[in-house]
Amino acid sequence: MARAENDFYPTTQYPIEAFLMHEKFTGNIWEPACGEGDIAKIFLRKGFNVKATDLVDYGFGTPGQDFLKYDGEMVDNIVTNPPFLFGTKFVLQAKRFARHKIAMLFPLSFIGCQERYEMFQDKEFPLKAYYPFSQRISMYADGKKTKNGSKIDFAWYVWDRNHIGKPWIEWIKPYTEIILFEKHISKPKDFK
Repeated sequence: MARAENDFYPTTQYPIEAFLMHEKFTGNIWEPACGEGDIAKIFLRKGFNVKATDLVDYGFGTPGQDFLKYDGEMVDNIVTNPPFLFGTKFVLQAKRFARHKIAMLFPLSFIGCQERYEMFQDKEFPLKAYYPFSQRISMYADGKKTKNGSKIDFAWYVWDRNHIGKPWIEWIKPYTEIILFEKHISKPKDFK
């Protein structure tokens, strides 16, 4: 099966809101693969100062910005659902420009790769936490919804420059157990 053009699989609302029930951020946020703005819009709504960029113009943020070629000012935090084909490069680049935290949404299998072993052993900007979803989330190629759900399990990976010790795992509960969504947000149609 071919990958979506530009490896574009936008993030739906649930994986972001559920993650933010577990992880707190202070300072500004840079979303360097902002796509249609799904992650950036939630941080904006929560009152954060957000910089949103992308290589491609999806109608949100500043297009034409190649994160992997960036060589500018540091930001407090980098939070993104990067193109998985460039996942390792995104993490390594983010470690150069984030002052505090990096959070990236990847398939669970991202943690189990020989080429990333050294990256996960880094003590200067260590992996702090791994937040797997206990229920599959769907991300659709080019944002075009299909009747089939996802066959891939996902997790948020969080690196924290100030973390000392080993990383931990904290599961994100299934949708039905999250009060926030029961009271304030209708159940996403793409959540299986």
